[in-house]
Amino acid sequence: MSLFSELTADLLCREIGIPSSSIVLNAAGKFTIVAPNTDKTRKAIVAVETRANEWLMEMSFGENAIGLSFIEASAEDFVHAKFSELWDNLAKNMEKKKCKKIDLECFGGAVSGYLDNFRNDLGHPLCPFCGKRPSAHEVEGSALVGENESACKICRDHIFLGTNLVKKDRLAITSVDADIKGDDTRLLEPIFGYYQVAFVDGGMKDMARAGKLLKYWDISIDPEGRVSKDVTAKFINGYVPTYREEDLNDDRLLAGKKSEAKKQDLINQLNEGAPKTFGHIANKALNVRENGKGFCGIEALGVLKADVDQLGLLMYCGLKPERFTLSRLATLSRQLDWYFTLYLPHLLKTNPQFMDIYTVFAGGDDLFLIGPWNRVIELVGLLRQTFAEYVCHNQEIHFSAGISLHKPHTPLDKLAERAEAALGKSKTVDEGRRNRITLFSETVQWDQYIRLKEIRDILQRWYDKKLINNAMIYRLNDFIRMADTERVILEREEIHLDDMQCLKWHALFDYTAQRNVGKGLKGKEKEEMVREFSKAAVWLKEYGGTLKLALWNIIYNQRKEA
Repeated sequence: MSLFSELTADLLCREIGIPSSSIVLNAAGKFTIVAPNTDKTRKAIVAVETRANEWLMEMSFGENAIGLSFIEASAEDFVHAKFSELWDNLAKNMEKKKCKKIDLECFGGAVSGYLDNFRNDLGHPLCPFCGKRPSAHEVEGSALVGENESACKICRDHIFLGTNLVKKDRLAITSVDADIKGDDTRLLEPIFGYYQVAFVDGGMKDMARAGKLLKYWDISIDPEGRVSKDVTAKFINGYVPTYREEDLNDDRLLAGKKSEAKKQDLINQLNEGAPKTFGHIANKALNVRENGKGFCGIEALGVLKADVDQLGLLMYCGLKPERFTLSRLATLSRQLDWYFTLYLPHLLKTNPQFMDIYTVFAGGDDLFLIGPWNRVIELVGLLRQTFAEYVCHNQEIHFSAGISLHKPHTPLDKLAERAEAALGKSKTVDEGRRNRITLFSETVQWDQYIRLKEIRDILQRWYDKKLINNAMIYRLNDFIRMADTERVILEREEIHLDDMQCLKWHALFDYTAQRNVGKGLKGKEKEEMVREFSKAAVWLKEYGGTLKLALWNIIYNQRKEA
């Protein structure tokens, strides 16, 4: 996405004949260019949009498209209160363009020559990765896709980019005729048929002198927080957890009920410097048992999706009309983008608690992360805190989040769908509110989430001191369900006798507390602990079903022994 947006903007600047400094905004797949209002510019916009979409149509058969729209403006439109109207009109034009994604006059009908491109002499005539494009003989047996495997050029290029973004620090954008040796160091399908992408360290000066080096970026995230000064820094690679030396001796990575063949497969994956598998990332959620023998908890992934609430409104109304200028708008956009593209990857790379969290996407105003479920839950609370600090505790700037839990073999599209549904639940307008998080299918405001984390810590402390046992923990789970049902039926105008079963939780709570709380204590000590535990009854009344956010965290961390 970053490459398509970046290179489309670059291609347009080259076609018009203006420098790249004319790109005043470029984040989250969108860019804004200020260009001369000439016939050459208007023709260039049409030419670049056509060229880009013809290439995308050939590669993705209409699944992806790029839309370019423009409006005319005078110098006066960029000053005083007029710029807000200019920006609003540009946004309206873009919305109209989104409804015309594909020019049916150019691309309507069947895809000519599609079946002619299949070769039955390949291992898989249909690309096994996308299941849409024919495999290419140039890819057959490539080390990138596995020995004796097949793939189309586009899927191979995706693998090529993903593999090298993790391992390389610098990326070169060259013209297609640049002298780059080796098929495994460059794209097989240059972007828009014009841009070649390569991960090379030498020969840059010669390419630059020949006019074939178009871009050269440092894409690394320095652990010390330093930004490259000798070449342009471009934060597009996020953070991917890789195997470190300490992982080779981490027994959690082989824990659980697995066959010997499966364990051997897991051992073979432990190559220092290689990206961690989802299976190993899920295993990192396990906790060492209290006696130091074995592990407890569940092996699961936590999938986090989040984005800034009402960003369009923030960008449009976040500045006073007399202060709403292009420079301030660009600054606001870039600073929001830097939180996700620079600060977040640096945090994941340098904080040992979060080094196993995988960045699927982070940029613009949103993020998509996958990691050990309990680490993701801890991270989202920290992100909420640091983002508030980043925006100077402005109460009008905040984000919503959704977290879902999955087994590591769950297909990625299912992970994304469930996390997106959780985020959607957080952002659903309810009396004008957003600024929420959804976890364990429960949605709460951030302030309430922080309070529930404090309750979780209290419950964990009681559990660690053996003042409450497993039986009490699981009985609390039953009481949460009953208390939540009670809150629902009490809001009804008519209550049936069968519905009143849940009201027993008050009596059951007292009875269970006397039997299970402070079992090793007697006399006043036990009475004091039971009285202390009675706080849980207040929590049940106040929070109902949302108390699951506190309790389930403990249950999942202790539930089964691996």
